[in-house]
Amino acid sequence: MINSIMQKLYILFASLGCILALVLHMPLSWFANGVIQKYGFKEVDASGSVWEGHLWNLRDIGNVHIKLDIKNYLENQLPFSFQTISPSMTISGDASQNIFKNINFIGQLSKLPTRDGRLQGLNGQVKINLDEIFWNKQGCITSKGNFSTNFLMKNALKWKWAGPLLSGQISCNNGDIFSRLIGEEGNQTITADIRLSMNGNYTLKVLVKTLDPYADLVLPLFGFEKLGSDYSLMEQGTWL
Repeated sequence: MINSIMQKLYILFASLGCILALVLHMPLSWFANGVIQKYGFKEVDASGSVWEGHLWNLRDIGNVHIKLDIKNYLENQLPFSFQTISPSMTISGDASQNIFKNINFIGQLSKLPTRDGRLQGLNGQVKINLDEIFWNKQGCITSKGNFSTNFLMKNALKWKWAGPLLSGQISCNNGDIFSRLIGEEGNQTITADIRLSMNGNYTLKVLVKTLDPYADLVLPLFGFEKLGSDYSLMEQGTWL
């Protein structure tokens, strides 16, 4: 009887050990493609385990290092951390199913993927720092962060006109992600309202107040309408 019980316990613990070993070393490649294809990506190469691994050559993003920490989950912290590296951008942060924290994004405008031909080839950086963003089925619920770009300053030689640094806070507004960027320098003031909905649509409203005559040679090329001495742009489209 004792031998029979010990034999069963041995089989049980051996089985549990095999399961634990499988879980601890489960290849990331086993489920990576199924997850990323859900979000419109094609098949990619993956290495490492589900606990810490890499995704290689992800379209528009580059290489991604990911880490899953159950200890953080048990301590009510975000269990998932990631960092990307590519010639066009770097992104890092922590995440769960519907929360991002400590997000840092730096993108080189000339290399960022975009369907907007007006932005292709422009110099400058886009920086986003998000302390936290939380969303659900109703949309964006809470968000705290800032957004800045210096592209109006970095293309002065090309345009013969330079605008100021644009910066502003990121927040949630009626379920959308909203940011009002403001730049002031000398005799120029620029205000840009950016609204991103969670279903992939966006609206953009920009008002430029300037006395620089060279602005009249540049801004109409980007779709701005002249209103007296000011310039206005309003458009909408999809950002996903």
